[in-house]
Amino acid sequence: MSQVASGQKSAEQNHQRITLLATSISYVLVILDTSIVNVALENMSRNLGTDVTGLQWVVTAYVVVFASLVLSGGALGDIFGARKIYVIGLALFTMASLISGCAPSLSVLIAGRILQGVGASLLVPSALSLIRHAYPDDTTRAKAIASWASAGGVAQVLGPLIGGLLLAVFDWRSIFFVNVPICLGGIWLTLNIGRQTGDRGSRQLDLPGQLSAAFAMILLIATLIEGREFGWSNSWILAAIALTVLSALSFVTIERKSKSPMLPLFLFSNLFFSWVSFAVLLGSAVFFGMLFVLNLYFLQGAGYTPLQTGVAMLPLALLAMTGNLTSARLAHMINPMSLMLAGAAFRLTGFAGIALASTGFSYPLIALPLLLIGLGSGLSNPMAISVMLSTVDKKYSGIASGISTATGQVGASIGVAIFGAFLADPHRIADGTRIAATISTAATALIILIVWHLWRQR
Repeated sequence: MSQVASGQKSAEQNHQRITLLATSISYVLVILDTSIVNVALENMSRNLGTDVTGLQWVVTAYVVVFASLVLSGGALGDIFGARKIYVIGLALFTMASLISGCAPSLSVLIAGRILQGVGASLLVPSALSLIRHAYPDDTTRAKAIASWASAGGVAQVLGPLIGGLLLAVFDWRSIFFVNVPICLGGIWLTLNIGRQTGDRGSRQLDLPGQLSAAFAMILLIATLIEGREFGWSNSWILAAIALTVLSALSFVTIERKSKSPMLPLFLFSNLFFSWVSFAVLLGSAVFFGMLFVLNLYFLQGAGYTPLQTGVAMLPLALLAMTGNLTSARLAHMINPMSLMLAGAAFRLTGFAGIALASTGFSYPLIALPLLLIGLGSGLSNPMAISVMLSTVDKKYSGIASGISTATGQVGASIGVAIFGAFLADPHRIADGTRIAATISTAATALIILIVWHLWRQR
């Protein structure tokens, strides 16, 4: 009897290891493709003969589509099974990477980036659903999510470095071709998981809700990106703002009346879930907004090359990985919300350090703040996801996963769009960086207050 139990435990552990490895591989790709493109923009511009506006769409097309469709990606995982949707997502991402790498024109490249966003929207929520089903215990699941998040967190900040290394040998197409063998390996691993998850056939895809949500999301991001250039009083921008509000209201109305809503609004009747979601949104906005600002500061303000910029961001990357691994080890001993608080405190100190740096600050002055920002993000991000998932019924894990991812991506898009305005004057990049850091400090202080209040109420 003990041998049977031992064999079952060994099989379960093997299943968990394969699941975590397969999902981590795809998450690296998904997150890497949000940052690696930035260092290749100049090379793309020369090769494809495009201007800054075209390059902006290369960057934003992926993130906007990803954020717009990720809720439906979670629902599809619940309907058809997370493993099946996950494999489809990997196949789409492989195809999209080939299209992007072979693109003969800007329009084809943007189409490839859009398809990458579709693939990513299927991958991330399905990955979290697979992890949740593979790790039914709250403690082991928190550790698994921390390990999974560590892969994505490091990929985000290492993107410029990896891109710089590839561009030192090849051209911009290499940043897409490198995805293909990794995707194929992920497909093989996923097919060996051997289990399906989700209540297949029990729900329907909410197409009206998806269309209204996507329309509202695309309009919001486009308005934030174009508003500064056209002017906020421009009639087209005002019309876009009005349409964004109408689309959002339509989405809420549709979801309330739908028998199978894409986003069950009752989830937000749980104030704990709602406030944690808001904290994730705000945290993503300031973190990714500051990553964008710091990369531009190094490239334009300090005159670094893409490779030098990647090296300059290494302290943040290494401490993000350290924070993720530390949170994974501590998850079974310390309340996840206390780790969220500790991470936010480190980030606040790091942002404040950059904000208080003297005029014309040099790299040594911001190296320590970068370390603190990385460590804080590594500690808090996986715990926030784990806390969000722990507040919902297991059958809604795919949707909750989609909400957590969409919240982060929307926050990232908003942060980049808003913080980018502070760098409009190339002669005052240091001042713009300091302003962005000051706002990030205040926003992180608000996050600490929210999490502290929720912790006391729980």
